[in-house]
Amino acid sequence: MIPKQSRTISLHELARLAEGRVVGDGNVLLTGVASAHDAGPGQLTFLSGAKNYAAYIELLKSSKAAAVIAPEDAPDLSLPSLRLKNPYYGLVKALEFFFPAEKPDYSLHPAAFVSENAEVDASASVGPNAVVEEGAVIDAGAVICGQAYVGRNARIGSNTLIHPGVRILAGCVVGKNCIIHANAVVGSDGFGFTLHQGRQLKVPQVGNVVIEDDVEIGACVTIDRGALVSTLIGAGTKIDNMVHIAHNVQIGRNCVIVAQVGISGSTILEDEVTLAGQVGTVGHVRVGKGTTVAARGVVTSDVAPGSFVSGFPLKPHSEERKILASLRRLPDLIKKVRELEKMLEGNDKK
Repeated sequence: MIPKQSRTISLHELARLAEGRVVGDGNVLLTGVASAHDAGPGQLTFLSGAKNYAAYIELLKSSKAAAVIAPEDAPDLSLPSLRLKNPYYGLVKALEFFFPAEKPDYSLHPAAFVSENAEVDASASVGPNAVVEEGAVIDAGAVICGQAYVGRNARIGSNTLIHPGVRILAGCVVGKNCIIHANAVVGSDGFGFTLHQGRQLKVPQVGNVVIEDDVEIGACVTIDRGALVSTLIGAGTKIDNMVHIAHNVQIGRNCVIVAQVGISGSTILEDEVTLAGQVGTVGHVRVGKGTTVAARGVVTSDVAPGSFVSGFPLKPHSEERKILASLRRLPDLIKKVRELEKMLEGNDKK
């Protein structure tokens, strides 16, 4: 259930927060945010550049909303509007105003276990049934929610939020202003084995995981510790739910990794790489800066910076789309080939 919104702001005031431009009545008072379907009097709604753009514009004519956030180049609208080059930035500012973030404040909950040899800043919070092991450091303003685990000699940076059930295992480092969602595991052993005398012998994984500042990690993500070095997640990177990152992987800054991606050991993603849903990589490949790999693509070799690729094996996305379009015509082509074969057989008999 969406919490009740009790704050108010004028469209002009919101425009100042979002650094946008008002078209229409900027004095209209806003009391909340809702979809165009559900918005009532006083509520703000949102128009993006979606495929059904025209339908949304038509919907606004019957919406009860008081105002709309819209792209800078949107046509004349039936409601007062806040225009921005990036309308999602305006939506962020509106949501931040109406739903200010509230971190839990447990201080040190009496049901938490905190080792005598751990360092927990006085402004940090550790929730019920959370565990902070020997040598761990929890910096100022960090929040460790209930049933989370911070292992020996691990470090959690200032103002980082660790949600319930997260496991930050021994020696791993999480930077400042990070968010790690429920049941993620950081620092499980990398998948390292060698066949010796007929049995798989475990190779000790003695590295760690280093997560830099401003990283967000989704629920049920697993990030393996390095074999000898650090598995690295670069600053500003955002990782969706149910992603697996293997040992020794190096992920650059401001990457986006969508749900169900699997990144094999020693893969390197340079800065600003996007891996769409269910992308996979083999090990020991490098994906160049600014590359996008479309959904279900499989990276089997190095990818040049700035590429937009898809498929298996990877190829330029425009080429892959042509191939897929051709495959849809394959049944008709087979039918025509069979008809031609019959015609040729008939000609041979004459």
